[in-house]
Amino acid sequence: MKYKFLFFLFILTFYISNSYSQTIAYANFDKIVKTSIVGKKIINYFSEKNKKMMKEIKLKESKIIESEKSLLSQKNILESDEYVKKVDSIKIEIDEFNNYRKKQLKIFKSEKDAVTKAFINEINKILKDYAELNKIDVIFSSKQLLIGKSSLDLTENILKDVNKKITKFQINE
Repeated sequence: MKYKFLFFLFILTFYISNSYSQTIAYANFDKIVKTSIVGKKIINYFSEKNKKMMKEIKLKESKIIESEKSLLSQKNILESDEYVKKVDSIKIEIDEFNNYRKKQLKIFKSEKDAVTKAFINEINKILKDYAELNKIDVIFSSKQLLIGKSSLDLTENILKDVNKKITKFQINE
């Protein structure tokens, strides 16, 4: 009887310890986003778009500055009402420029956020599939982790999956 009880206790202990074990891993999500093929294309696309937009904004800004300098040089030549009208005109132009710049930056940010969100959603699907396929219970971001075994780092494996599974990613302009 005593042996049966000890055997039962041993089996129960073994079963409980195995039933509560979880497979945990981590991955560097930023590295996956920034170094994947599609991630690099997205980053390059928005970098180029930002450069182009800033160049256009600087050009408009320089035109306004030139017209302002021109007006200041004509201050003593122009009649006061005409000068005031031109000053008001430049103020309106500056306000329109500021509104245009804010609108362009807002459009750029919202487009970039939408594309980034869609890309991250695709990566999350791959992470979910990877976890299910490899029977991993939890995948942490390496940012949330202080230290961990390098054998638990799935970054490279997931990066390979992302590059293999996300080959076409549409950016709507």
